[in-house]
Amino acid sequence: MTATTTIPRLKDTRTKNLVSCLVAVVFFCVNTSVNAQEGQWVDLELVLAIDLSSSVDQTEWELQAIGIAEAFRNPSLIETIQASAPNGIAVAVVQWSSNNSQSLAVDWTLVTDAVSGRALSRKIKHMPRMVGGGQTGIYGAIDFSIRQFKNSAYTSWKKVIDISGDGQANSGSRPSQIRDQAVAEGVIINGLAIINEEPYVDRYFRDKVIGGAGAFLMLAEDYDDFATAILRKLIREIGPPLASPIQPDLHLPNSQRLANVAKPHVASVTSNVRLPELSTRK
Repeated sequence: MTATTTIPRLKDTRTKNLVSCLVAVVFFCVNTSVNAQEGQWVDLELVLAIDLSSSVDQTEWELQAIGIAEAFRNPSLIETIQASAPNGIAVAVVQWSSNNSQSLAVDWTLVTDAVSGRALSRKIKHMPRMVGGGQTGIYGAIDFSIRQFKNSAYTSWKKVIDISGDGQANSGSRPSQIRDQAVAEGVIINGLAIINEEPYVDRYFRDKVIGGAGAFLMLAEDYDDFATAILRKLIREIGPPLASPIQPDLHLPNSQRLANVAKPHVASVTSNVRLPELSTRK
């Protein structure tokens, strides 16, 4: 009797141990997979999408690149990152023109302090012009930028696409369609309209391009004004209330509601910031 009752208990114990081991292995694999997909946590993932259509000549392209590069050396921007984004921000730079012409010029780069800011600045300053003219495909630029978040090695609760340009879309579908899709996926689109080329481009950006909770538009009078505008824009994007999560009900999928929300945010901020000094620092 003793032997008869002992053997089943041994089997039960072995079975339980085997099941426990399998559960532990499965949990470890799933947990590792999830962590690998999530990537490093940051407070903001930001795509800077630069217009390089045919209306942008070589000098204007260089002014954009230098302006963005110098912004990430500016003490005011670094202080804003350290104050509002303790986990840092991840930045990627996209160049675009026609609807099917985009390129990832600078891959995702983490910025947490002055040293990492200078490292990103060097990458931007030395990036080549990878898109050589063409029409203005804002739909394609937004669509390409959305896909960059899926390829990011970082994860965050706030994702922003920063579209800069000097003209209305004349290539591809209407940008309001992809704008609405981006917002439905939790992506905010802000704009920087350069108003020296085309009348009413600021109104077009406001109504057809920007969208999402707190979306805003800023203006640059011309490309010489771009460095000042992009610095102020970055400080506004990164500064408070960056540390406060967006409420889900503020993601507005309807185009009309998006336009109505965006209009009050149209501004050219005149913050007391230290403006960049354009230089040839390496």
